[in-house]
Amino acid sequence: MKKKWMALIFSGMMALSMAACSGGSSTKETSAGTQTSAEAAAAGTEAVESSSEETGESGSGSQEYTGRMAEIMENGVLTVVTSPDYPPYEFVDLTKSGQDQYVGADMKLAQYIADAMGVDLKIDAMNFDSCMACIGEGRADLAICGMVPKEERKTSMDFSDVYYNDGDQVVVILAENADKYQTLADFQGQKVAAQNATLQSELVTDQIGADSLESITSIQDGIMMLRSGKVAGLALASVAADNYLANYDDLTTCAEQFEYTSLGVVAGVVKDEPDLLRVVNSIIDEVVESGIYFQWIDEANQLSSELQG
Repeated sequence: MKKKWMALIFSGMMALSMAACSGGSSTKETSAGTQTSAEAAAAGTEAVESSSEETGESGSGSQEYTGRMAEIMENGVLTVVTSPDYPPYEFVDLTKSGQDQYVGADMKLAQYIADAMGVDLKIDAMNFDSCMACIGEGRADLAICGMVPKEERKTSMDFSDVYYNDGDQVVVILAENADKYQTLADFQGQKVAAQNATLQSELVTDQIGADSLESITSIQDGIMMLRSGKVAGLALASVAADNYLANYDDLTTCAEQFEYTSLGVVAGVVKDEPDLLRVVNSIIDEVVESGIYFQWIDEANQLSSELQG
């Protein structure tokens, strides 16, 4: 069943890789229970209006804002790019269709932000490095894809406030090789896979060696390469690694982790759009205060396990 699921996901990601930056609705989960999208929008409007009051703006509607935020309110659509191959943040549920198939904690966050703004959500799925290019070129409003605020990305985008701590950074290996790969130094002369343009790619290059880096387009590619023996390891954030370890008993992690101090997880925001950034941060502050993102992570881990079961 696992192999069948991975094959289905791989075929889905192949289709996504051909997509360019180019809709759907859901309920919003809260620590107090479940709200409808209408109720979430009503509650979220308070956060948007609060942000307006702090900046001397009043009322609601596109005339309150300038730039990208005004366009979002006028068009009634928030466009979010994501790379749905990174559970529990974002992944594909092939039992669903359209943009409803894009699930995970980050997709809950994207819907929550859209509901709070009182607009529809449009999700564009693509590879991670394409997400970075897309938001950098202003062809989407937000990038929500398990992204850390790396310094070099500041030249092409702004960052939202941190909404989650991504934890440790590890190397996933075959359980049968646990004695062989106990330290990062043990990977010298071996290939370690990491997704293009990610923190993990940088960590492999800096702490294992550029010659060891095997760049991959999707995490599913890396899992298949690891399990077939084409690479010795796969670099992942621990929250993502735990998701795969829970479903594949032939995988474990190298005893030594990367040296890394968490920068947190953020959304990428079109650069130099202060009204949009301010509103997004006011909504994220609400999410952080409620602690609801941790609930979304738990739900996404459970769903991912069911899909991989």
